[in-house]
Amino acid sequence: MRIAIVGAGAVGGALAGFLASTGRHELSLLARGAHLAAIRETGLTVRTPKGELFCRPRASDVAADLGVQDVVIVTVKGHGLTALAPSLPALIGPDTLVVAAQNGIPWWYLHGADASVAPEPLEVVDPGGAIWSAIGPERVAACVIEVLPASIVEPGIVAHTAMPVLAFGAPTPGAHAGALAALAEAFNEAGAKASLSPDIRVPLWRKLMLNMAVGPTSVLTGATMGAMEEAPGLRVVQGRLMRECLEVARAWGIALEDDIEERVARGSGVPGHKPSMLQDYEAGRTMEIDPIVTAVIELAKRRGVPVPTIETLWALTALKERVARG
Repeated sequence: MRIAIVGAGAVGGALAGFLASTGRHELSLLARGAHLAAIRETGLTVRTPKGELFCRPRASDVAADLGVQDVVIVTVKGHGLTALAPSLPALIGPDTLVVAAQNGIPWWYLHGADASVAPEPLEVVDPGGAIWSAIGPERVAACVIEVLPASIVEPGIVAHTAMPVLAFGAPTPGAHAGALAALAEAFNEAGAKASLSPDIRVPLWRKLMLNMAVGPTSVLTGATMGAMEEAPGLRVVQGRLMRECLEVARAWGIALEDDIEERVARGSGVPGHKPSMLQDYEAGRTMEIDPIVTAVIELAKRRGVPVPTIETLWALTALKERVARG
């Protein structure tokens, strides 16, 4: 397959390394800055728990340079996709599958979400419907990255501390079944663990519950996963955040089990890892507040679900970002 990864930073770079390791796919990367320059000059190195992967894919910061693809995997964070979206049609042909691999509530969420809801852009994560118009929800599938704690060690070098666990599915159950099965098989062949979900919104919300609990709290505290797990009283707060998120999901018809206490008690298994939201904050980058927090508040309001803990978290995290950025 011809596969392009849009936003080949930490997560996108790690996924690229796995796909390239089989030697069976024509891989292209859309990247930028020093990371792009290093990939062009010396290639991409991915440090995994099972050894290093190395590849020299075609890489550019201009989508048109890469040409039409069979699959486009978008790992650009939700807030960064609006500006990039107008350039993406250069990668898309009549049969191209676009796989959105973002945290939080995605731009396509209301497509096929509920028979009582119009399939339209969700303004808080897709202002003016720019992404919806550029890509089109009918060609979209999703990848929920359940496990992939990754970071850029230095330009051209990505490291992750646990093997990837991925779930693939479409906003409309059953759509794009053949293409998604082929993509999942490509990752499984490379040593990742990829599965097909009959309702991709279930793993999406499960991941969102975790992002809600650890992302903003890590920004407010500056703590790693392990430090938060050891902090007195914080697990109670994180449990409340997850429960409010669970209630919003259920109000939208998502059949999530209530295993919050078990998940909080189990811990992350990566105590030294900094959540991506904290990595962004420390690097001076825009954080994923809107897809992970603001959009949940919006969906809660639409179904009349009270989310006081999430609203408090939103206010504190948004204020900290404004203060830090001046």
